Amino acid sequence: MPWQQALLVLLLTGLLSACTATTGLFFYPQTVWIATPADADLHYEDVWLTAADGTQLHSWWLPAQGDEPDTGMMVLYLHGNAENISSHSRSIYWLPASGVSVLALDYRGFGASEGQALLPAVLQDVEAAAAWLRSRFPHKKLIVLGQSIGTALAINFVAAAGPQYQVQGLILDASFTGFGTVARDAMSSSWLGWLVWPFTVLVPADWDPQDKTLPADVPVLMLHSPDDAVVRYQQGRRLFERWQQQSRRAPLCWLDSRGPHIASFAYPELRAATLAFMHSGGC
Repeated sequence: MPWQQALLVLLLTGLLSACTATTGLFFYPQTVWIATPADADLHYEDVWLTAADGTQLHSWWLPAQGDEPDTGMMVLYLHGNAENISSHSRSIYWLPASGVSVLALDYRGFGASEGQALLPAVLQDVEAAAAWLRSRFPHKKLIVLGQSIGTALAINFVAAAGPQYQVQGLILDASFTGFGTVARDAMSSSWLGWLVWPFTVLVPADWDPQDKTLPADVPVLMLHSPDDAVVRYQQGRRLFERWQQQSRRAPLCWLDSRGPHIASFAYPELRAATLAFMHSGGC
């Protein structure tokens, strides 16, 4: 995530203030598609959704396919803050081949989706995707999988509406405690960033993951690489430890990942462990 560029723009243009408009600087959408699932020999469908405010959204539906039988599970995939599903979805192409169907959502402003990515409006996009999944497949097990900024969207959505949409699992790859905190981490890595650092306290904290309480019956799997240079490993651990203090009935699981930022599913052993969590709902 290019947090440094975002906050430098905020400072230099004088736009940094405690308002929701600043959250748009955490998103870096791209409208050009790099590839489609067909390039990976996967069958998919274009799915168009309508958010509560009327914004038209684009997504890809990748049904379970290949040699493995359909598991009866479906994943709502929430990608990172840059580009669009055409690059990020390569992280989850292994799921349909493992018998797990996936809806990969492009937030407003990303890919072919209309609008501009801002919080809390983007959360309407997540809910529209969940509503589509539940209406079309009412009996499938729904798991929400977020990577990087997608973890914050996943956490906010599940905390607010998990029971309504019968979310039965949450997977978080490279999560963080708060938007301002992760921005300050990024700013402290260069002398130019230190010029902006004092102003990061004005980044809205309304959607910080650390302040959200997840439903007690939703199993959670968190993955984070110690080598992540974008969102520090300690960010994810702090969030994990905070949730450990909450009263939960469902498991809260942690896996040390490998490699750079959001590269967890490049490793067969981490894919296998994630799939086992999805099946069992346990660590």
